Amino acid sequence: MKCLMDIDIIDIIPFSKGLIFARKESLQNDSVKVSFFSYDLNTERAAPVTKGVYLLNKFGSAYKPIVEQIGDYISCDVAALPGSQTSVVYPTGEMGLFDPEGVLYWTGDLMYHDFPVRGVAADNKHIWCVVPDNNSVIRYSLASEKVVLRIGGDRSTAFASPVSLNIFDGELYICNQGTCRIRTINLKDYSVKDYKVFEEPVHRYIRSCGKEIVVLNSGVYQL
Repeated sequence: MKCLMDIDIIDIIPFSKGLIFARKESLQNDSVKVSFFSYDLNTERAAPVTKGVYLLNKFGSAYKPIVEQIGDYISCDVAALPGSQTSVVYPTGEMGLFDPEGVLYWTGDLMYHDFPVRGVAADNKHIWCVVPDNNSVIRYSLASEKVVLRIGGDRSTAFASPVSLNIFDGELYICNQGTCRIRTINLKDYSVKDYKVFEEPVHRYIRSCGKEIVVLNSGVYQL
């Protein structure tokens, strides 16, 4: 692995040249400043970007009305749904669905066995989320507004404190803090396999510019 940055970041997303990340800085007057940077994976250089660039790449072209309605645009995960719709999910389980113009048309708390979900990955008319307190991954039907599949659970060893997920090439990639590993779910037969194992908790796995990126306790790395 190659360490790209060892700074403390609060969000990271892919963009056309690499990564965009948000960093929180404490100022002398006890206030907090959030700054945004791009990281070019080819030149391996970071440069400041505007908040607008970050929001556009995270929420899409309707970011302005979406951000006006949600307020906290940092701690949520976002997925583009069919028909240019957008799903926003917070670690508390609160979810919002937005139409192509950025108008909120549904909101509620997405829970599984009274535990909040977090993370979101779009799969046609369904979304996948993780349930850290239940050690599971769920598939949620947007049409019927219910959980239609669960993989893992309290007594299962498939997942341990899963915190984020992504879909690439027909497989779900799930980051497990409890076992310091990324596991995959094949979306054809739902088989679960190890993908990568680390020596510290893994928080996020993304791909950008054909490269694999992970966020660990110690920093951001390219695999």
